[in-house]
Amino acid sequence: MFGDMQTLETNLTNLVKRNSELENQMAKLIQICQQVEVNTAMHEAKLMEECDELMEIIRQRKQVIAVKIKETKVMKLRKLAQQVANCRQCLERSTVLINQAEHILKENDHARFLQTARNVAERVAMATASSQVLIPDINFNDAFENFALDFSREKKLLEGLDYLTAPNPPSVREELCTASHDTITVHWISEDEFSVSSYELQYTIFTGQANFISLYNSMDSWMIVPNIKQNHYTVHGLQSGTRYIFLVKAINQAGSRNSEPARLKTN
Repeated sequence: MFGDMQTLETNLTNLVKRNSELENQMAKLIQICQQVEVNTAMHEAKLMEECDELMEIIRQRKQVIAVKIKETKVMKLRKLAQQVANCRQCLERSTVLINQAEHILKENDHARFLQTARNVAERVAMATASSQVLIPDINFNDAFENFALDFSREKKLLEGLDYLTAPNPPSVREELCTASHDTITVHWISEDEFSVSSYELQYTIFTGQANFISLYNSMDSWMIVPNIKQNHYTVHGLQSGTRYIFLVKAINQAGSRNSEPARLKTN
């Protein structure tokens, strides 16, 4: 009987402990749910803000381009109207001279013909020369055809709009890493290379500690190299014949993720 009671008490204690763990777990899950609601509202508000800014930029650019089109139209029509006026004036003068010349050519009185023909002939010659100067060369560019609105590149950029997530963890390529007596060059790759804004390299001397989480939490012993833009970095000033642990962190505006630890040794 005593043994049964002890077993029951032990099981009860374990069950109470398990219930307490479940309650703590449930409280954490509820807290995460609440945080999801808060973050979702924040992201939705940010989405509206960013889209409103984009639409305002498009509205402003539309207005600027529309003004340029209208100004170009006015300039071209003014130039063409002046050319039309010049042609009309030249045509009117030439028509008068043509009528005078045709009238003189019909003159039967030889003396009267000689009296006026020379003067009219000179005027006709001058009018012909001046009209040749006034006749404009037709330029089809003046028809506003050398103009294009091509927003295909901008459309593709807009179609690619999406929310940004933290990049996937990079992978250290140990087979590409090299070492000397006091340097180690670390190489890594990232699946999200185009979404990574920078990398951060962290390293410390490997002490043989099996629990990596405990080692990582003791950040005081880690050296950090921030804002690396390439997928490799050479660390100088290391101890000769010493094994180090390296981590690479991929970073963008949404967050960051660490690579798996890599153990590398100087010569």
